[in-house]
This record gives sequence, C-alpha cells and structure tokens, in this order.
Amino acid sequence: MSCCSARRRQPQRGLLTLAALLAATALGGVTPTQATEGPPKGKAWVLTGATIHTMTSAPYLDGTLVIEAGRVTCISGRQAGAPTSPACTTPKGAWILRLNGGVILPGLVESAAHIGMVEVSLEPASQDGVVAGVDIAAHVRAMDGLHMNSRLLEAARKGGVTALISRPLGRGLVIGQSVALRSLGATVEAAVLSPTVAMHVNLGNRAKMKGRPLVGARSGQLAALRDALRRAGRIAQTAKKPPAGDAELSRIWHDPAMQALARVRRGELPLAIHANRAEDISAALRLGRESKVRPIIIGGAEAHVVAGELARDKVPVVLAPVRARPNSFETLRARDDNATLLQRAGVTLVLATASSHRARNLRWQAGLAVAEGLPRAVALRAITRTPAEVFGLGATAGRIAAGQPASLVAFDGDPLTLKSRIKAVIIGEHVDLQPLQR
Repeated sequence: MSCCSARRRQPQRGLLTLAALLAATALGGVTPTQATEGPPKGKAWVLTGATIHTMTSAPYLDGTLVIEAGRVTCISGRQAGAPTSPACTTPKGAWILRLNGGVILPGLVESAAHIGMVEVSLEPASQDGVVAGVDIAAHVRAMDGLHMNSRLLEAARKGGVTALISRPLGRGLVIGQSVALRSLGATVEAAVLSPTVAMHVNLGNRAKMKGRPLVGARSGQLAALRDALRRAGRIAQTAKKPPAGDAELSRIWHDPAMQALARVRRGELPLAIHANRAEDISAALRLGRESKVRPIIIGGAEAHVVAGELARDKVPVVLAPVRARPNSFETLRARDDNATLLQRAGVTLVLATASSHRARNLRWQAGLAVAEGLPRAVALRAITRTPAEVFGLGATAGRIAAGQPASLVAFDGDPLTLKSRIKAVIIGEHVDLQPLQR
C-alpha cells in the first residue's frame, strides 16, 4: 500500500517542479527560492520596462529604477515633453526584475484605518487603543497601542500599502492622536514615521455617548469642542507657567488632554474630524474658522453637497470609504461620484478604505473613483503623495526620488484594475516578490 502511495506522489512532485521553473522564467531568471525570499541584503535591485510614477514629475515611460542598500539611486526613461534622461547603469551583480510594460508606484498610503490596534474585530482581547467613557481624550496616542506582530499589517503590505495612518478607537468626542508608520517593522520604533500626525474628533452619531447629555446632541458636541479648544488656546498663548492668580489657567495647565489640544491651537497638528453628514461638515468648517485650527474631514459621504465650502476653506477630505452607501441618516445623500465632484470643485482629495481588514484593496478604491469620472492622475496621487502631504509626512512616503529610501510597489499592468497583479513590494532592503501569489 505504501509503495503504491509513493508512486502516486511522484508525478505530483514533477508538476510542482515544472510550476517552479515556469515561475522562475516569468521572473526573468530568478530562482524559485529567491522569488519567495527576495535578494540577499546588500544586493542591488534593478526594475526595468515599466511606467514609473514618481509623483514628483511626469511619469517615466519604459523606465528603469535602481535600488542600492535600500535607497533609490537612479531613475531613467522617457518623459512627455522632456528629453530622455541618461540611462541608469546596472550595478555589478544586481538582481533584475523585468516588468515588461508594468507600472511602478510609490508605496500606497492608507489614512483612515486602525491597523496595528485591531486584529480580530469580534474579539476584544485582540484590540488595543479603545477609548471609552471619556469626552476629551486628546492625550491618548495611537502609537502606545500598536501591535507590530499583526497579520493585518502584513496583509496591507502585500497589497501594496507601505505606509499608513492609524488612530485610536473610541466613541468619545476627542479620541486622541494618530500615528504614521510603515507596514514593516519588528518594533514600534523601527516602523514609526511620525509619532503623532493629527488629533482626531468624532462628530455626529458616533460621539453620542450614553450618560453624557451634552455630547448626546450635535449642538452639544460643537459647544464642548469650542470650549475645549478655547481652554487649550489659553495654554497655547502662555509662554511660561500660568500666573499665580489665574485659577482656570492653572487648572487646565496641568490637564494632559488640554496640553495635547494646545498643539492643535498652535498649528502643530491638524484636527481630523470624522463626519459624513453635510451639515456636520459645515459645522466642522465653522469650528475651524472660529478656532483658527486646520481641519481635515475624514469620512465625507455627503461632502459633495458642501464642496464649495471645503474648497473655499482649503480643507482636505479623506473619502473613507470611497463609495459610501446611503444606509444611515448621516449618509442619505451619498453618491458614487463624490470624489469626482469634490475634485472638480478644487478640494484636496485623499482616498482610503477605512478598513483595517481590507486596506490591501486601497488601489481598487481608487479604481472605483476613476470609473465614476475621477482623473486617473488625481486618483493615483490620492493614494500616494496627497495623503503623505495632508498628514505632514514630507518625503518619507508617497513619492519616489533618487537618494530617498525605497518605498514602492511594482505591478504587471494597470494598478487600478482587478486584472493586474503585484510583482514586488519594496521597503528599504525588504522585498516581497509576488506577495499575493504565495
């Protein structure tokens, strides 16, 4: 019996060997072992035959990109309206990945999820960063609740997301400060790009906490926010410790939440307001003008209704998700072409999944927006450079440039379609080859 079983297994091993050889051929001579593990550290990478979107200039057509010691050292190719750049020199012993008409983008940036703080949604023990029973938790930092051994971080990275903004969970009014991090890192310190990038506020139904009458109504929520920002403004205007006779300033000076909100009043952090209803968004804009803070709208299901106001105040919108459904009283005016209408009005636009478990689908969120009329170039920026700029990440994410650490994703075709596959995700010296085919 064992003899016959062994004979049956032999053809199967042959098929596996054939499949491995075919995979090696598709990768331009890379062996199966190397295809799953990537090149050894210290080896140079050369990606050729691709359209390269650097997000800093016109795309390079039939381009070549060289990475050495985890940094981009050369980009070459034809650019529309510009002379052909000098060809990159292939370093000796470099690994070459031929994309044959593929596309290279900067690593995608997810800006509205809780990745690193939630693992299993229905298991409370796997969640950290949930703030409950507190109206103003401005001093809570998402960075302190991160869990780097997360399969959701891995899944996001394999979907091309190399950087993300993660915020605390909670149903309070002010829920704390978000963190920017890479989707790769054994420790929090190794992954974090910026420990705090925005102060987050819930506005609307999500902030209606039981047992707290003031925030049980939208008017009460705005009143509480105005008062909190007023008090924080007193700290922001005080260069030294409060004078002995000022009881209120002395009290709020020692309140860590007020000290954290003072950073918003000083302009050090934007105020990320999670709102979907058009009237809530308008109220957020009034709050921004009155308190002289920098709002960012996250959610924005009905943002198209007040697109003119958003453009006038130069307030960016993070559409999360891109195609909101009219399934609540806060989203009754949701439209599939929301992104297009905002872009036409001149609103700075960011696209996000708002899902820790589906962040890997970010590129397809952009594809849905393009299908509803959003220009492709705007959609690509909205999942790369624009979120990095909105959240103050500078050159650490969302773009490709010579001299900068590598953070990019390579596709075998149009990244916004279901047909294309990811060929490689590169963060520094870490390489995932064909990450979703293993």
